Amino acid sequence: MTLEESVLQILDLFDKDDYFDSHTVINILLSKSEYRLAYMKGYSEDSDINQYHAKIATLIRFSNKVKPVGNANAKSLCVYGNLTKNQLWRKS
Repeated sequence: MTLEESVLQILDLFDKDDYFDSHTVINILLSKSEYRLAYMKGYSEDSDINQYHAKIATLIRFSNKVKPVGNANAKSLCVYGNLTKNQLWRKS
């Protein structure tokens, strides 16, 4: 399974009008064994973790399964345990 396929499957877990952020999707990629390998394979040594997670956010944005909630941000824990801002998404 590719990273994009994994992200699309994860987006299908949300119901219409659910709100979430990219960290939620990333945490599912890391915590579920069926997605972890795709996450690890997708990472390139040519980029840092922030760039890689921005790539995942781009996959979410262009999936046609979600809409950004205006300029709204969510604050959630990143993989390092820090509280950071992220685009808020709504399942369409």
